[in-house]
Amino acid sequence: MSKTPVRRFNADGIEAFRRELAECRTAPTRDIPLEMLNDPKLTESVLPAVEIEPRGFKTKEDAAVYFHEIFAGIPKQPLLEDAGLWTWLSLYYFDIVCPKQSGIRKVRNDYTYVYEAKSIRHFYRHLLFVSWRTLDIAPTHNRLLLSTKISSLDKFSTDVIKRLYLTRIPCFFEVLDRLYWDEKRGRSRPGVTNFSKVTAGNLAHRLPIRIRQLEKTYDLHSLTADQLLLLLGEEFQFDADTTMQLKLSFGQE
Repeated sequence: MSKTPVRRFNADGIEAFRRELAECRTAPTRDIPLEMLNDPKLTESVLPAVEIEPRGFKTKEDAAVYFHEIFAGIPKQPLLEDAGLWTWLSLYYFDIVCPKQSGIRKVRNDYTYVYEAKSIRHFYRHLLFVSWRTLDIAPTHNRLLLSTKISSLDKFSTDVIKRLYLTRIPCFFEVLDRLYWDEKRGRSRPGVTNFSKVTAGNLAHRLPIRIRQLEKTYDLHSLTADQLLLLLGEEFQFDADTTMQLKLSFGQE
């Protein structure tokens, strides 16, 4: 399997890629020319030099592990800020992050493929970056965020990674896993990321609010997962009948 030196898009390259994404939305059967990946007018070298190869990432975890391996020699901060690199990677793996189905490609919003490092609303929505970043800040207890398809942006990733005050709590990802992973079903509990309706124990609405309440009284950074789970209260103590629990609305059936 041939390897390719990793490059990054310059400003012109990022804009050219945006134009190609727009063309794909108009003509969803077309492909973006891969010649852009090595065009000296649109790209530049990455130092220290890194090589990648075609991969078939099935999940975000697959991508995250691979990127951690190949970028092991690059300091973390430049990777957090490198819009050109992550955008270039989107084109290199475009058939994975934006696969064709029956010959048709459904192109999502630009920020799904164009890494907007300085946007507090969009940085966590880049499919490849958020995979790498999740494994970086949650090397364990990350299956809720990394077990999904690389081509989709799950609610757990968007609800959690965008809230830096949550990700900085050392025990938070263990708490998240223990709250919302259904061991019996081998997947996340249903309904916990529902934005349209506020339900007891809901991740989208209730957990961030409860954490904000607790941090006024407790040093959450010093707590174990057991301690934080206890402080969260009965609302977050899911019983075996998850569906029934999520139908509760603060004391009302």
